Amino acid sequence: MNSDDVLDVAMTAYWRTDPADVSVNAICQMAGISKPSLYRTFGNEDGLMRAALDSYAEGVVADIFEILNGGRGLRGTLDGLVDFACVDPRMETGCLFYKMRTGKHRLGPETRARVEELDAAAQAAYLAFLQSCRDTGDWTDDLSIQAGAKYLSEQIALAITQRASGEDPARIREMLGFALSVFSRPR
Repeated sequence: MNSDDVLDVAMTAYWRTDPADVSVNAICQMAGISKPSLYRTFGNEDGLMRAALDSYAEGVVADIFEILNGGRGLRGTLDGLVDFACVDPRMETGCLFYKMRTGKHRLGPETRARVEELDAAAQAAYLAFLQSCRDTGDWTDDLSIQAGAKYLSEQIALAITQRASGEDPARIREMLGFALSVFSRPR
């Protein structure tokens, strides 16, 4: 098995459960490699988790950034985020980034630093999205853009977490509709 295959095994294992509950031994067993081989490739468990998060960011988190930067206006972007949380089959087991962010105190320093980098980049993307909506007059509310960005990102995180816990996607969509109506209320 090459390093990309091992990385896919690790990323999937971390994604499907709590990353802190997946041992290096379990990953080695699933990937059919020895622990020394894994350590030669990734350095240590923290290096493996960091590489798995990087791979996840390239394949999944990048899709959220694409939605936020897609230039579809307020309503189109909110609809895209709701669809991502409620329909995207990858979110049935939750979001690896959100799982790592929630449990970052249990991660190694490299992975924790990467979680914080991704979190800052996500907040910046949400901020830029809301600022562009305000600039175009698509969002005229006088609420703080910073608070709005944090609120929006946390609502999407909550929806994905609810989906992973087995909540009905239609019910999640309905709840998100209520939660996100703050962005389209008349002023």
